[in-house]
Formats: sequence, structure tokens, C-alpha cells
Amino acid sequence: MKLDLTLRALFLVVEQMPKPRRFLFDTFFDNRENTDSQEVQIEFKNGRRLMAPMVARHIPGQEMPKEKFTGRVFKPYKIDPKKSFLADELTFERQPGENPFLKDDPDSKRAKKIAETMTEQVDQISRRWEKMAAEVLYTLKLTVEGKGVKDVVDYTEPGKPHIITVPDTWDSATSNPINDLKGALRGITADGGERPTAVILDPKASDLFQNNKNVKEIMNLRNYYVGQIRPETENTNGVIYIGTLTSLGLDIYEYQEYYDNIKADGTTEVLELVPEYTALLAPKGNIVKFAAESTIKNGILQGDLIPRIFENEENDSITIRTTSKPVMIPINTKSLKVLKVK
Repeated sequence: MKLDLTLRALFLVVEQMPKPRRFLFDTFFDNRENTDSQEVQIEFKNGRRLMAPMVARHIPGQEMPKEKFTGRVFKPYKIDPKKSFLADELTFERQPGENPFLKDDPDSKRAKKIAETMTEQVDQISRRWEKMAAEVLYTLKLTVEGKGVKDVVDYTEPGKPHIITVPDTWDSATSNPINDLKGALRGITADGGERPTAVILDPKASDLFQNNKNVKEIMNLRNYYVGQIRPETENTNGVIYIGTLTSLGLDIYEYQEYYDNIKADGTTEVLELVPEYTALLAPKGNIVKFAAESTIKNGILQGDLIPRIFENEENDSITIRTTSKPVMIPINTKSLKVLKVK
């Protein structure tokens, strides 16, 4: 039976494929939109709350200033891993873990290799999504830098610091992490931000928080339920649920993820995703817009993951590509705050 490599079949494969879960991307950027254009409109609020005016009976209303949005038209760049195979690799070579005595027909072997490659590419793309989400949350900037491309989407507002250092670092005996979080929440509310629902601690900040004397004393008050520390492992790699600060309406998580970065000289370095000694306060509902891809054969293709396969009969090779063109957009820049705790 001939292997079905039509575009429709490839999209069905990607849609049915189990997707890797990425903590920051899936938790805080859960508002997704696939567009039919190569350009997307980026609009985000800097946060203000206007009250409706009162007027005398014969005054026909009072003109109000338009809601303050900052934005730009942006053409998202491609995340575009590809892998090429010669016919011999797809037909004759045995895959890792494959039974050497099992005689699969050539189409079955090729189907397995294509599915394996697409799964690998989806995993790599989701890791890039997570890095982009982390950059927006922790810096309010989205830096696009790669082969033939360099650009920055800047969500910061002059005079409004996104990262603040706590008065007493959390390794100090006089520090009070819960008061620091409370002060940050009040500042977000006063500035017009959406109230965060979670605080994300990197492992070093998490250790300082859980070992802090004032945190232990407050959490152990029996007659006043402030919250509890109850570490539990989440299903997502690198995530530990620490507990809940009920009095502040905050779930506390410890999170750190790593990725392998290929340097210009071809060597690989391991980098951390989350900055050390930080506490991120963030709301859910931030936005991801996926731009469309234009093709000669199929016209406009929409989706968060766009699979493509190119066959070259002249040199008996096949190239597998999966494309994604996302841009992460915060719903309100004043809703995000990073505390530097040491």
C-alpha cells in the first residue's frame, strides 16, 4: 500500500500526535489564535482603569479617551527545523530498538521514520515556544535571533521597571518573602494590572523561600490559615507545586528547565531557562498568535504546527520540515512582575 504523504494526512498526524507539555507556555499563554495572514497585529495594554463620568441633564455625555493600547504590525519569523534522508536510510537501515528479525515492508519503515522525525521536530518547536514565553514573562521582550534574522519586540514601558529587587534579600535574617509578594501584588493592582494567580520560583529562590524563618513561622500559625507548603511533583518536567498562599490567592511553583544551545563553532552548551534567584508573578490568559505560511503548491497554510514533506526523485531523498510562526503577547504588561530575591 502506498504511503499517504498528502498535506491533509500530515496535518492529521500532527493533530493526533501527543504534544509535549511546557509549563510557562501552557500555563500562562493559553489564549491561542491561528491567523490567515503573514502579519499579525500586536496589541497590548499598559493598564489603566477609567471611571465613567457624571454630567448634568442637558449635557450629551462626556468624551472619554480611548483605551490605551501599544502595538505594532509584526511579521513573525519561522521556527523551522528540517531533516533530510536518503532512500537507503528510510528503507534499509534498522532504527534504534527495532527488532532485527522483524521484516517490515519499505512503506512501513518509511512511515515510522517520518512519524519519529515529526515527533522530534514538534518537541524541538515546543521547547522554542517555552523559551519565547519565558523571555516575554521575565524580560517583557521577545528577541528573535537566528539564521538570517535579528529583531526585538519590546513590551516595556519607560519609567516602569519590570524587575525589582526586594528590600532584604531572602537569604537575610530580616527578610520576609510573603510581605515582598504582598507588596508586589498591591503594586500591580495600583498600576492597573490583572492580578496574578501564581508565583514561579527558580530552585534557588525556592530553597530560600522554604527555608526562610518568617515563612515557616507564618505558615505554621494554627489559628490563622495563611497558606501551606506542600511540595508535589507536577506532570510537567522541571515543575514542583510548592503550596498555596491562600491569603494572597497565589499558587507557588518551583520551576527550572534547561536546553542545549548550539554555538557558532558547533559545540553545545547547556543553558538555564529561568533566571536564578527570581520570583515571577504572572496571570493566565496571555496571547499567542500564529501567522500563516504561504506555499506555491497549497497556497496559505494555517496552524500552530505546519508539516511539510518534500520528495526529490533525482537524488532519492526526502526532507521533513515542521514550521511554526508564533508571537507571544502579554495581555497587560503591568500584570507581570519579577522579584530579584538575591
